[in-house]
Amino acid sequence: MSYAHTEVAQIAAISSNRCIGCDNELPWHISTDLQHFKKMTTKQNDSASDSAIQGIVIMGRKTFESMGSKPLPKRVSFIITSQLDYAEQKGLVGKDNAYVVHNLDDALTQAASLAHGAHLDTIWVIGGERVFSDALMYTDRIELTHVDIDIADGDAFYPELPSAFAISAESKQMHDEKSALDFRFVTYKRKADK
Repeated sequence: MSYAHTEVAQIAAISSNRCIGCDNELPWHISTDLQHFKKMTTKQNDSASDSAIQGIVIMGRKTFESMGSKPLPKRVSFIITSQLDYAEQKGLVGKDNAYVVHNLDDALTQAASLAHGAHLDTIWVIGGERVFSDALMYTDRIELTHVDIDIADGDAFYPELPSAFAISAESKQMHDEKSALDFRFVTYKRKADK
């Protein structure tokens, strides 16, 4: 299914009722999950230069703003928004670590091209709700952190997984002392077409 021979993967932490956000923030703070996100979306490459791109992420405008409107370190961000002057508003014009695009197709096409040049085999879709949903048809792999809690007042949710995806790996249940939450990492892969 991949996009121009580059794997498209999604990564998210979701509650038992599929909540991924509340007032444009994560509903919890689990440092092991944040480290997992960083490790998954950053690939250590062999090049000696620190400036080399180590990951490519695609997100919607609100997700970008929830991270303080700053591109993630060592990764290139593609930000999808319908606002035509968004790059100017956020001071992103001419930056080589953040690109503003106006639809998912452009984000995927440009990200795949960049991934090819940077020898990265995966493009990461990191949110939010609509971007996850729109990108499912292009997605090969999904990395979900299942957090054992129901979020009653959530306002952003992860889409239901299509039957085309099956669990390919699962961590043991872990416990976060600070938040007192249990969670586990689960990898879903698209099943091969029969």
